[in-house]
Amino acid sequence: MNTRRMLSIPVMTLGLSFATQSFAQTFTYTQIDVPNSSGTTPLGINSYGQIVGEADDADGTGHGFLRDTDGTYLKFDYPGSSFTNAQGINDQGVFVGRWTDSKGYNHAYLRSPSGVFSNFDPPAPCFRTKNPTTAHRINNHGDIVGRCFAPNHHEYGWILHNDGTFQILTGSSFDGSDAWLAPDGSQYMAGGEYAVGAAQFCIGPGRSSFHAVGPCLIHGVLWNRNGGFTTLDVNNSQTALRSMNSSGDITGIYYDAALARQHGFLLRNGVVTNVDFPNSSGSDHTFINDLGLIVGAFSDAAGVEHGFIATCSGNGC
Repeated sequence: MNTRRMLSIPVMTLGLSFATQSFAQTFTYTQIDVPNSSGTTPLGINSYGQIVGEADDADGTGHGFLRDTDGTYLKFDYPGSSFTNAQGINDQGVFVGRWTDSKGYNHAYLRSPSGVFSNFDPPAPCFRTKNPTTAHRINNHGDIVGRCFAPNHHEYGWILHNDGTFQILTGSSFDGSDAWLAPDGSQYMAGGEYAVGAAQFCIGPGRSSFHAVGPCLIHGVLWNRNGGFTTLDVNNSQTALRSMNSSGDITGIYYDAALARQHGFLLRNGVVTNVDFPNSSGSDHTFINDLGLIVGAFSDAAGVEHGFIATCSGNGC
């Protein structure tokens, strides 16, 4: 990897808070499950509707999957890995995600449209670790965002620009940061979440969202190209951003303390709408593409993870 420079985003915060409101749009939900898997977690969607994510075996071993537009599934693994997932796919069919080697160390990878894998580990202050270092997203320009960990286990969001420039995305007051989105042609370079408190992850149910390892507060954050950042908290609650499309629609998850559950959400034109599969016990990630199609994950009453596709209808779409 050609690393030219590393920058840390200076602190310049403007906080935004949105409350959920009734909205004209409604969603039609379709459940999706990878065949012969004990759990399905979609983690990305491109403009064509191809979906990637993680499919688990009964013993919890994760595999990457691609759900093509015709509804067929491909499961795959990074060669020699003990765990693989797929977390992002661009319109050229390039995947990024995480794989774990035989010693338990985590790495980021890139998979070409022809199926060729390339390993890459983010440079310092990132460090090879058993914490979940990963690449979350790749956009159509080839910019990649993700997270890594320093030797002291501090979590950092990062962006690898398509010219090889590597940039840490954090603030001096952050105890942890994570980058999930890098929209094409947006005013923002990346977004995700940051934590302030005693741990890198935050309290809240959900397998891969707010991990209950210590008390802290988590906020949605958008880093802009001018070096500042804006926080975005839904309903004054712990919030994590997961995607933004070319229309500026944002999706993510927030924690509802009153119901002790996570909700998926769509932020469109300043209005937040919950995106929750009917009768689910919790939502885990939501992602939107340029056509407005939303994919996500939910837990059923038994705690089993499934995927869903949400299609919007009504005047608000």
